[in-house]
Amino acid sequence: MSGPVRDCWCAAPAIPGVLPVFIRSATAAFGLAAALLVTSPADAGPTYARANQGRGSGPPLTFEAALALARERAPALLEARAHVQAARGQVAGAAPLLRGNPQLDLQAGPRRLVTGERGTDLAVGLSQPLEIGGQQGLRRDAARAGLSREEAQERDAERLVLGEVAGRFLRVLHAQERVKLADTVVVALTDTVHATERRFEAGDVPVVDVNVAKVARARARAEQALARGEASALMDELRALLGASIPEVPGVQGDLRTLALAPLPRDTRKKLERADLTALEEEHTQAQANATLGRREALPDVTLGVRYQREADETVLLGTLSVPLPVFARGQEARASAEAEANRLDSLLKVARMAVANQTSAAGGRYFARVEALELLEAEALPLLADNESLARRSYDAGELDLAGFILIRRDTLEARTAWLDSLLEVGLARVQYAVEMGVTP
Repeated sequence: MSGPVRDCWCAAPAIPGVLPVFIRSATAAFGLAAALLVTSPADAGPTYARANQGRGSGPPLTFEAALALARERAPALLEARAHVQAARGQVAGAAPLLRGNPQLDLQAGPRRLVTGERGTDLAVGLSQPLEIGGQQGLRRDAARAGLSREEAQERDAERLVLGEVAGRFLRVLHAQERVKLADTVVVALTDTVHATERRFEAGDVPVVDVNVAKVARARARAEQALARGEASALMDELRALLGASIPEVPGVQGDLRTLALAPLPRDTRKKLERADLTALEEEHTQAQANATLGRREALPDVTLGVRYQREADETVLLGTLSVPLPVFARGQEARASAEAEANRLDSLLKVARMAVANQTSAAGGRYFARVEALELLEAEALPLLADNESLARRSYDAGELDLAGFILIRRDTLEARTAWLDSLLEVGLARVQYAVEMGVTP
Protein backbone atom coordinates (compact mmCIF):
# COMPACT_ATOMS: atom_id res chain seq x y z
CA MET A 1 0.00 0.00 0.00
CA SER A 2 1.24 3.47 -0.84
CA GLY A 3 0.29 7.11 -0.38
CA PRO A 4 -1.31 8.85 2.60
CA VAL A 5 -3.11 5.69 3.70
CA ARG A 6 0.16 3.85 4.20
CA ASP A 7 1.70 6.73 6.10
CA CYS A 8 -1.23 6.87 8.52
CA TRP A 9 -0.16 3.57 10.09
CA CYS A 10 3.02 5.12 11.45
CA ALA A 11 1.64 8.55 12.34
CA ALA A 12 0.77 7.93 16.01
CA PRO A 13 3.36 8.49 18.77
CA ALA A 14 4.47 5.62 20.96
CA ILE A 15 2.06 5.54 23.93
CA PRO A 16 2.06 2.62 26.34
CA GLY A 17 -0.90 0.30 26.38
CA VAL A 18 -3.67 -0.25 23.88
CA LEU A 19 -4.02 3.40 22.88
CA PRO A 20 -1.33 3.31 20.11
CA VAL A 21 -3.04 0.41 18.39
CA PHE A 22 -6.41 2.13 18.51
CA ILE A 23 -5.03 5.44 17.26
CA ARG A 24 -3.18 3.85 14.35
CA SER A 25 -6.23 1.79 13.44
CA ALA A 26 -8.59 4.75 13.62
CA THR A 27 -6.28 6.94 11.54
CA ALA A 28 -5.94 4.24 8.93
CA ALA A 29 -9.71 3.86 8.87
CA PHE A 30 -10.10 7.56 8.13
CA GLY A 31 -7.63 7.35 5.25
CA LEU A 32 -9.08 4.14 3.86
CA ALA A 33 -12.63 5.39 4.04
CA ALA A 34 -11.59 8.53 2.20
CA ALA A 35 -9.84 6.56 -0.48
CA LEU A 36 -12.84 4.30 -1.00
CA LEU A 37 -14.97 7.33 -1.82
CA VAL A 38 -13.08 7.71 -5.10
CA THR A 39 -15.04 6.59 -8.13
CA SER A 40 -13.52 4.40 -10.80
CA PRO A 41 -11.95 5.95 -13.91
CA ALA A 42 -14.84 4.68 -15.98
CA ASP A 43 -17.35 6.67 -13.92
CA ALA A 44 -15.60 10.02 -13.56
CA GLY A 45 -14.10 12.51 -15.96
CA PRO A 46 -10.47 13.66 -15.89
CA THR A 47 -10.41 16.20 -13.07
CA TYR A 48 -6.83 17.17 -13.78
CA ALA A 49 -7.60 17.84 -17.44
CA ARG A 50 -10.50 20.12 -16.49
CA ALA A 51 -8.32 21.92 -13.99
CA ASN A 52 -5.64 22.53 -16.58
CA GLN A 53 -7.99 23.43 -19.40
CA GLY A 54 -7.97 27.04 -18.31
CA ARG A 55 -4.22 27.22 -18.88
CA GLY A 56 -4.62 27.05 -22.63
CA SER A 57 -6.97 27.91 -25.42
CA GLY A 58 -7.46 24.48 -26.97
CA PRO A 59 -9.70 21.64 -25.81
CA PRO A 60 -8.32 18.59 -24.00
CA LEU A 61 -6.64 16.14 -26.34
CA THR A 62 -8.23 12.76 -27.07
CA PHE A 63 -6.24 9.60 -27.73
CA GLU A 64 -6.93 9.64 -31.47
CA ALA A 65 -6.13 13.34 -31.71
CA ALA A 66 -2.83 12.77 -29.90
CA LEU A 67 -1.80 10.11 -32.43
CA ALA A 68 -2.82 12.37 -35.33
CA LEU A 69 -0.84 15.28 -33.89
CA ALA A 70 2.17 13.01 -33.41
CA ARG A 71 2.07 12.00 -37.07
CA GLU A 72 1.99 15.63 -38.07
CA ARG A 73 4.45 17.30 -35.70
CA ALA A 74 6.52 14.83 -33.71
CA PRO A 75 10.19 15.94 -33.95
CA ALA A 76 11.41 12.39 -34.62
CA LEU A 77 9.06 12.06 -37.60
CA LEU A 78 10.04 15.45 -38.98
CA GLU A 79 13.67 14.35 -38.93
CA ALA A 80 12.82 11.05 -40.64
CA ARG A 81 10.94 12.91 -43.38
CA ALA A 82 13.95 15.14 -43.92
CA HIS A 83 16.08 12.03 -44.52
CA VAL A 84 13.53 10.83 -47.08
CA GLN A 85 13.81 14.13 -48.94
CA ALA A 86 17.60 13.84 -48.96
CA ALA A 87 17.33 10.30 -50.36
CA ARG A 88 15.08 11.56 -53.14
CA GLY A 89 17.81 14.00 -54.04
CA GLN A 90 20.25 11.10 -54.40
CA VAL A 91 17.79 9.31 -56.69
CA ALA A 92 17.53 12.45 -58.80
CA GLY A 93 21.33 12.65 -58.96
CA ALA A 94 21.57 9.08 -60.25
CA ALA A 95 18.75 9.51 -62.78
CA PRO A 96 20.68 10.89 -65.82
CA LEU A 97 21.67 8.44 -68.53
CA LEU A 98 25.38 9.23 -68.20
CA ARG A 99 27.26 10.17 -65.08
CA GLY A 100 29.81 12.54 -66.60
CA ASN A 101 29.13 15.65 -68.68
CA PRO A 102 30.53 16.23 -72.16
CA GLN A 103 33.80 18.16 -72.18
CA LEU A 104 34.60 20.87 -74.70
CA ASP A 105 38.26 21.72 -75.35
CA LEU A 106 39.33 24.83 -77.23
CA GLN A 107 42.88 25.70 -78.18
CA ALA A 108 43.96 28.74 -80.21
CA GLY A 109 47.21 30.57 -80.75
CA PRO A 110 49.31 32.50 -83.30
CA ARG A 111 51.65 30.72 -85.71
CA ARG A 112 54.61 32.32 -87.54
CA LEU A 113 55.93 30.54 -90.57
CA VAL A 114 59.56 30.61 -91.79
CA THR A 115 58.42 32.75 -94.69
CA GLY A 116 57.44 35.43 -92.22
CA GLU A 117 53.76 34.95 -92.69
CA ARG A 118 51.55 34.90 -89.64
CA GLY A 119 48.52 32.74 -88.99
CA THR A 120 46.32 31.28 -86.28
CA ASP A 121 46.13 27.66 -85.21
CA LEU A 122 42.81 26.42 -83.85
CA ALA A 123 41.80 23.15 -82.22
CA VAL A 124 38.33 22.24 -80.95
CA GLY A 125 37.56 18.97 -79.26
CA LEU A 126 34.38 17.44 -77.80
CA SER A 127 34.59 14.30 -75.66
CA GLN A 128 32.19 12.24 -73.57
CA PRO A 129 33.29 9.78 -70.84
CA LEU A 130 31.42 6.47 -70.92
CA GLU A 131 31.11 3.72 -68.32
CA ILE A 132 31.08 0.36 -70.06
CA GLY A 133 30.26 -1.74 -66.98
CA GLY A 134 26.70 -0.53 -66.32
CA GLN A 135 27.81 1.48 -63.30
CA GLN A 136 25.17 4.17 -63.75
CA GLY A 137 22.37 1.60 -63.60
CA LEU A 138 23.86 0.19 -60.42
CA ARG A 139 24.01 3.66 -58.91
CA ARG A 140 20.33 4.14 -59.73
CA ASP A 141 19.50 0.80 -58.10
CA ALA A 142 21.49 1.74 -55.01
CA ALA A 143 19.84 5.18 -54.81
CA ARG A 144 16.34 3.69 -55.14
CA ALA A 145 17.15 1.14 -52.46
CA GLY A 146 18.40 3.97 -50.26
CA LEU A 147 15.15 5.86 -50.78
CA SER A 148 13.11 2.77 -49.95
CA ARG A 149 15.22 2.28 -46.83
CA GLU A 150 14.60 5.87 -45.66
CA GLU A 151 10.87 5.52 -46.34
CA ALA A 152 10.81 2.31 -44.31
CA GLN A 153 12.75 4.00 -41.53
CA GLU A 154 10.20 6.80 -41.57
CA ARG A 155 7.41 4.24 -41.09
CA ASP A 156 9.42 2.60 -38.34
CA ALA A 157 9.97 5.96 -36.64
CA GLU A 158 6.20 6.50 -36.81
CA ARG A 159 5.64 3.08 -35.23
CA LEU A 160 7.95 3.90 -32.33
CA VAL A 161 6.73 7.47 -31.87
CA LEU A 162 3.06 6.48 -31.84
CA GLY A 163 3.83 3.74 -29.34
CA GLU A 164 5.65 6.17 -27.08
CA VAL A 165 2.90 8.79 -27.38
CA ALA A 166 0.18 6.21 -26.69
CA GLY A 167 2.01 4.92 -23.62
CA ARG A 168 2.61 8.43 -22.29
CA PHE A 169 -1.04 9.31 -22.90
CA LEU A 170 -2.15 6.33 -20.80
CA ARG A 171 0.26 7.30 -18.03
CA VAL A 172 -1.19 10.81 -17.98
CA LEU A 173 -4.71 9.39 -17.60
CA HIS A 174 -3.49 7.12 -14.80
CA ALA A 175 -1.75 10.05 -13.10
CA GLN A 176 -4.98 12.05 -13.27
CA GLU A 177 -6.80 9.28 -11.44
CA ARG A 178 -4.06 9.35 -8.81
CA VAL A 179 -4.63 13.09 -8.44
CA LYS A 180 -8.36 12.50 -7.95
CA LEU A 181 -7.57 9.90 -5.31
CA ALA A 182 -5.26 12.30 -3.48
CA ASP A 183 -7.80 15.14 -3.70
CA THR A 184 -10.54 12.97 -2.21
CA VAL A 185 -8.30 11.74 0.60
CA VAL A 186 -7.38 15.32 1.56
CA VAL A 187 -11.04 16.37 1.61
CA ALA A 188 -12.04 13.37 3.70
CA LEU A 189 -9.17 13.81 6.17
CA THR A 190 -10.01 17.51 6.54
CA ASP A 191 -13.54 16.53 7.53
CA THR A 192 -12.03 13.96 9.89
CA VAL A 193 -9.88 16.63 11.57
CA HIS A 194 -12.91 18.84 12.11
CA ALA A 195 -14.96 15.96 13.48
CA THR A 196 -12.15 14.90 15.80
CA GLU A 197 -11.73 18.46 17.08
CA ARG A 198 -15.44 18.62 17.91
CA ARG A 199 -15.25 15.28 19.72
CA PHE A 200 -12.20 16.47 21.63
CA GLU A 201 -13.99 19.65 22.69
CA ALA A 202 -16.85 17.45 23.89
CA GLY A 203 -14.40 15.32 25.89
CA ASP A 204 -15.02 12.11 23.92
CA VAL A 205 -11.45 11.63 22.60
CA PRO A 206 -7.97 12.64 23.82
CA VAL A 207 -5.92 15.37 22.15
CA VAL A 208 -3.65 12.76 20.59
CA ASP A 209 -6.51 11.79 18.27
CA VAL A 210 -6.62 15.35 16.95
CA ASN A 211 -2.86 15.38 16.43
CA VAL A 212 -2.92 12.05 14.59
CA ALA A 213 -5.71 13.27 12.30
CA LYS A 214 -3.77 16.47 11.51
CA VAL A 215 -0.57 14.52 10.80
CA ALA A 216 -2.49 12.21 8.46
CA ARG A 217 -3.97 15.23 6.66
CA ALA A 218 -0.53 16.84 6.31
CA ARG A 219 0.89 13.69 4.78
CA ALA A 220 -2.10 13.40 2.49
CA ARG A 221 -1.47 16.95 1.31
CA ALA A 222 2.16 16.06 0.62
CA GLU A 223 1.03 13.05 -1.42
CA GLN A 224 -1.44 15.31 -3.21
CA ALA A 225 1.35 17.72 -4.18
CA LEU A 226 3.50 14.85 -5.46
CA ALA A 227 0.62 13.40 -7.48
CA ARG A 228 -0.13 16.75 -9.08
CA GLY A 229 3.54 17.32 -9.86
CA GLU A 230 3.86 13.89 -11.47
CA ALA A 231 0.73 14.44 -13.57
CA SER A 232 2.04 17.84 -14.69
CA ALA A 233 5.47 16.39 -15.54
CA LEU A 234 3.93 13.57 -17.59
CA MET A 235 1.77 16.10 -19.42
CA ASP A 236 4.84 18.18 -20.27
CA GLU A 237 6.63 15.07 -21.52
CA LEU A 238 3.66 14.27 -23.74
CA ARG A 239 3.75 17.80 -25.18
CA ALA A 240 7.47 17.38 -25.89
CA LEU A 241 6.76 14.18 -27.83
CA LEU A 242 4.05 15.95 -29.79
CA GLY A 243 6.01 19.13 -30.40
CA ALA A 244 3.11 21.12 -28.92
CA SER A 245 2.77 23.96 -26.43
CA ILE A 246 0.51 24.36 -23.39
CA PRO A 247 -2.05 26.53 -25.23
CA GLU A 248 -2.29 23.91 -27.98
CA VAL A 249 -2.53 20.93 -25.63
CA PRO A 250 -3.78 22.10 -22.21
CA GLY A 251 -4.73 18.60 -21.10
CA VAL A 252 -6.00 15.19 -22.15
CA GLN A 253 -9.28 13.37 -21.82
CA GLY A 254 -10.23 9.74 -22.14
CA ASP A 255 -11.34 6.65 -20.29
CA LEU A 256 -8.41 4.51 -19.15
CA ARG A 257 -10.37 1.27 -19.13
CA THR A 258 -11.84 1.79 -22.60
CA LEU A 259 -8.42 2.50 -24.07
CA ALA A 260 -6.75 -0.39 -22.24
CA LEU A 261 -9.30 -2.95 -23.44
CA ALA A 262 -9.75 -1.59 -26.96
CA PRO A 263 -9.45 -4.27 -29.67
CA LEU A 264 -6.07 -4.54 -31.30
CA PRO A 265 -6.03 -3.03 -34.80
CA ARG A 266 -5.83 -5.49 -37.67
CA ASP A 267 -3.36 -5.03 -40.50
CA THR A 268 -4.91 -5.42 -43.93
CA ARG A 269 -1.70 -6.50 -45.63
CA LYS A 270 -1.40 -10.15 -46.63
CA LYS A 271 2.12 -10.36 -45.28
CA LEU A 272 2.87 -8.33 -42.18
CA GLU A 273 6.43 -7.02 -42.33
CA ARG A 274 7.66 -4.62 -39.73
CA ALA A 275 9.14 -1.45 -41.13
CA ASP A 276 12.51 -1.90 -39.44
CA LEU A 277 12.93 -5.27 -41.17
CA THR A 278 11.99 -3.69 -44.49
CA ALA A 279 14.59 -0.99 -43.89
CA LEU A 280 17.25 -3.64 -43.27
CA GLU A 281 16.27 -5.47 -46.45
CA GLU A 282 16.53 -2.30 -48.52
CA GLU A 283 19.86 -1.44 -46.91
CA HIS A 284 21.08 -4.93 -47.78
CA THR A 285 19.94 -4.41 -51.38
CA GLN A 286 21.78 -1.09 -51.47
CA ALA A 287 24.95 -2.70 -50.11
CA GLN A 288 24.78 -5.45 -52.74
CA ALA A 289 24.44 -2.83 -55.50
CA ASN A 290 27.42 -0.94 -54.10
CA ALA A 291 29.45 -4.16 -53.94
CA THR A 292 28.67 -4.89 -57.59
CA LEU A 293 29.54 -1.30 -58.43
CA GLY A 294 32.89 -1.75 -56.69
CA ARG A 295 33.64 -4.85 -58.76
CA ARG A 296 32.73 -3.00 -61.97
CA GLU A 297 35.28 -0.31 -61.18
CA ALA A 298 37.92 -2.75 -62.39
CA LEU A 299 36.62 -2.05 -65.90
CA PRO A 300 38.10 1.11 -67.44
CA ASP A 301 35.92 4.10 -68.28
CA VAL A 302 36.48 5.08 -71.90
CA THR A 303 36.20 8.56 -73.32
CA LEU A 304 34.99 9.04 -76.89
CA GLY A 305 35.35 12.32 -78.74
CA VAL A 306 35.90 14.23 -81.91
CA ARG A 307 38.57 16.84 -82.57
CA TYR A 308 38.85 19.50 -85.27
CA GLN A 309 42.28 21.01 -85.74
CA ARG A 310 43.59 23.67 -88.15
CA GLU A 311 47.26 24.39 -88.58
CA ALA A 312 48.24 27.03 -91.10
CA ASP A 313 46.42 26.09 -94.28
CA GLU A 314 45.78 22.49 -93.19
CA THR A 315 42.71 21.17 -91.36
CA VAL A 316 42.08 17.79 -89.84
CA LEU A 317 39.11 16.08 -88.19
CA LEU A 318 40.00 13.34 -85.73
CA GLY A 319 38.07 10.85 -83.68
CA THR A 320 39.49 10.29 -80.21
CA LEU A 321 39.42 7.40 -77.77
CA SER A 322 40.87 7.55 -74.29
CA VAL A 323 41.16 4.38 -72.18
CA PRO A 324 42.72 4.47 -68.67
CA LEU A 325 44.63 1.35 -67.74
CA PRO A 326 43.36 -0.10 -64.41
CA VAL A 327 46.76 -1.24 -63.21
CA PHE A 328 46.77 0.09 -59.64
CA ALA A 329 43.31 1.44 -58.76
CA ARG A 330 40.76 -1.24 -59.52
CA GLY A 331 38.08 -0.48 -56.92
CA GLN A 332 39.64 -2.68 -54.26
CA GLU A 333 38.55 -0.55 -51.31
CA ALA A 334 35.01 0.07 -52.53
CA ARG A 335 34.52 -3.59 -53.37
CA ALA A 336 35.84 -4.89 -50.05
CA SER A 337 33.90 -2.34 -47.97
CA ALA A 338 30.62 -2.92 -49.78
CA GLU A 339 30.94 -6.71 -49.64
CA ALA A 340 31.69 -6.58 -45.93
CA GLU A 341 28.67 -4.33 -45.38
CA ALA A 342 26.45 -6.66 -47.39
CA ASN A 343 27.60 -9.67 -45.36
CA ARG A 344 27.04 -7.77 -42.10
CA LEU A 345 23.53 -6.78 -43.10
CA ASP A 346 22.72 -10.31 -44.25
CA SER A 347 23.64 -11.67 -40.81
CA LEU A 348 21.91 -8.78 -39.05
CA LEU A 349 18.72 -9.36 -41.01
CA LYS A 350 18.56 -13.02 -39.98
CA VAL A 351 19.08 -12.11 -36.31
CA ALA A 352 16.55 -9.25 -36.55
CA ARG A 353 13.85 -11.53 -37.96
CA MET A 354 14.30 -13.93 -35.07
CA ALA A 355 14.36 -11.07 -32.56
CA VAL A 356 11.16 -9.56 -33.97
CA ALA A 357 9.38 -12.91 -33.73
CA ASN A 358 10.49 -13.34 -30.12
CA GLN A 359 9.62 -9.76 -29.18
CA THR A 360 6.17 -10.06 -30.69
CA SER A 361 5.56 -13.37 -28.93
CA ALA A 362 6.73 -11.96 -25.60
CA ALA A 363 4.60 -8.83 -25.94
CA GLY A 364 1.55 -10.89 -26.87
CA GLY A 365 2.03 -13.25 -23.94
CA ARG A 366 2.43 -10.35 -21.53
CA TYR A 367 -0.64 -8.58 -22.92
CA PHE A 368 -2.97 -11.58 -22.73
CA ALA A 369 -1.74 -12.48 -19.24
CA ARG A 370 -2.47 -8.99 -17.97
CA VAL A 371 -5.89 -8.98 -19.60
CA GLU A 372 -6.63 -12.25 -17.85
CA ALA A 373 -5.50 -10.82 -14.51
CA LEU A 374 -7.69 -7.76 -15.02
CA GLU A 375 -10.70 -9.90 -15.91
CA LEU A 376 -10.20 -11.93 -12.74
CA LEU A 377 -10.14 -8.77 -10.64
CA GLU A 378 -13.27 -7.41 -12.29
CA ALA A 379 -15.17 -10.70 -12.18
CA GLU A 380 -14.24 -11.99 -8.72
CA ALA A 381 -13.06 -9.07 -6.61
CA LEU A 382 -14.64 -5.76 -7.64
CA PRO A 383 -18.30 -6.92 -7.34
CA LEU A 384 -17.69 -7.97 -3.72
CA LEU A 385 -16.01 -4.79 -2.56
CA ALA A 386 -19.18 -2.77 -1.99
CA ASP A 387 -20.86 -5.70 -0.18
CA ASN A 388 -17.82 -6.27 2.00
CA GLU A 389 -17.72 -2.59 2.93
CA SER A 390 -21.41 -2.48 3.82
CA LEU A 391 -21.38 -5.75 5.76
CA ALA A 392 -18.24 -4.81 7.67
CA ARG A 393 -19.72 -1.45 8.67
CA ARG A 394 -22.96 -3.04 9.93
CA SER A 395 -21.04 -5.71 11.82
CA TYR A 396 -18.76 -3.11 13.36
CA ASP A 397 -21.68 -0.88 14.38
CA ALA A 398 -23.43 -3.90 15.90
CA GLY A 399 -20.34 -4.91 17.86
CA GLU A 400 -19.96 -8.18 15.97
CA LEU A 401 -16.63 -7.13 14.41
CA ASP A 402 -13.71 -5.60 16.24
CA LEU A 403 -11.85 -2.55 14.98
CA ALA A 404 -8.84 -4.55 13.77
CA GLY A 405 -11.06 -6.76 11.61
CA PHE A 406 -12.95 -3.76 10.26
CA ILE A 407 -9.69 -1.98 9.36
CA LEU A 408 -8.36 -5.13 7.69
CA ILE A 409 -11.43 -5.44 5.47
CA ARG A 410 -11.24 -1.81 4.46
CA ARG A 411 -7.54 -2.04 3.77
CA ASP A 412 -8.08 -5.05 1.53
CA THR A 413 -10.86 -3.17 -0.26
CA LEU A 414 -8.63 -0.18 -0.94
CA GLU A 415 -5.75 -2.39 -2.09
CA ALA A 416 -8.09 -4.19 -4.49
CA ARG A 417 -9.29 -0.92 -6.00
CA THR A 418 -5.71 0.37 -6.28
CA ALA A 419 -4.61 -2.91 -7.87
CA TRP A 420 -7.47 -2.62 -10.36
CA LEU A 421 -6.43 0.91 -11.36
CA ASP A 422 -2.78 -0.14 -11.75
CA SER A 423 -3.88 -3.23 -13.68
CA LEU A 424 -5.73 -1.02 -16.16
CA LEU A 425 -2.52 0.90 -16.81
CA GLU A 426 -0.51 -2.31 -17.18
CA VAL A 427 -3.02 -3.73 -19.66
CA GLY A 428 -3.01 -0.50 -21.64
CA LEU A 429 0.78 -0.32 -21.79
CA ALA A 430 1.01 -4.02 -22.71
CA ARG A 431 -1.55 -3.50 -25.48
CA VAL A 432 0.44 -0.57 -26.86
CA GLN A 433 3.68 -2.56 -26.77
CA TYR A 434 2.05 -5.55 -28.47
CA ALA A 435 0.76 -3.30 -31.27
CA VAL A 436 4.20 -1.70 -31.63
CA GLU A 437 5.90 -5.08 -31.89
CA MET A 438 3.38 -6.22 -34.51
CA GLY A 439 3.97 -3.03 -36.49
CA VAL A 440 0.39 -1.72 -36.36
CA THR A 441 -1.05 1.53 -34.98
CA PRO A 442 -1.68 1.33 -31.19
